[in-house]
Amino acid sequence: MDHAVVHTDDVPQVDLSETFDGLFDPDVRRVQAALGTEQLVTNLWYFEEDETMVHHSHEHQEELFYVLEGEFEVKFGAVGATETERVESGGFFAAGPGVKHGHACVSDTGVLLAVGAPNEPDIQPASYTDFEDV
Repeated sequence: MDHAVVHTDDVPQVDLSETFDGLFDPDVRRVQAALGTEQLVTNLWYFEEDETMVHHSHEHQEELFYVLEGEFEVKFGAVGATETERVESGGFFAAGPGVKHGHACVSDTGVLLAVGAPNEPDIQPASYTDFEDV
């Protein structure tokens, strides 16, 4: 990739309600696909109140999240031994490789900018844990 510019409204918003066996249901805009980035995963995630992202980890990828709108409860660590944080609009959170993490929208709506690198498919859906079961 040399360079690219895209506006949010030009990136299709995808409903994931039929994906991943119902473990998570937010809508997503796959910004990296629109920009053609090779090393960065970049998504905008749209949540309604009580929608969650499953507790999961990545083998090699670091992830950074910026809360554009709303408030999120974030859980880090192994199932049964998690640390919980609240992150509001304007806040960041991140998880390194091998660190289990997941989050829930605790406001009416929420929007997250998620950036990860390297851009590799390194998560295993079989290892997902429903956020409420952590």
